[in-house]
Amino acid sequence: MWNCGNWGAGLPFGLGNFFMGIGPLGGLLGLLLFLLLVYVMIKLTISMVPKPNGATDKHDSLDILKNRFAKGEITQEEYHRMRKILMS
Repeated sequence: MWNCGNWGAGLPFGLGNFFMGIGPLGGLLGLLLFLLLVYVMIKLTISMVPKPNGATDKHDSLDILKNRFAKGEITQEEYHRMRKILMS
């Protein structure tokens, strides 16, 4: 009498199958939402993976160069030449 057969899905008026129940484009909408969900999951997963940072390597190289110069292993000219190379 009140379309009670559809209440089992929790949605009234025959909307138990939401994406297929809203018309001929409902399947396409469901596919697009699914692809959007997959895209977001991939982006979140990629963003959580640490990436190597080139700036850290440059900083470490400059520290090593400064230490070598401080220990007297290289001359001032070599220091400036190597620093110029590292900074470019």
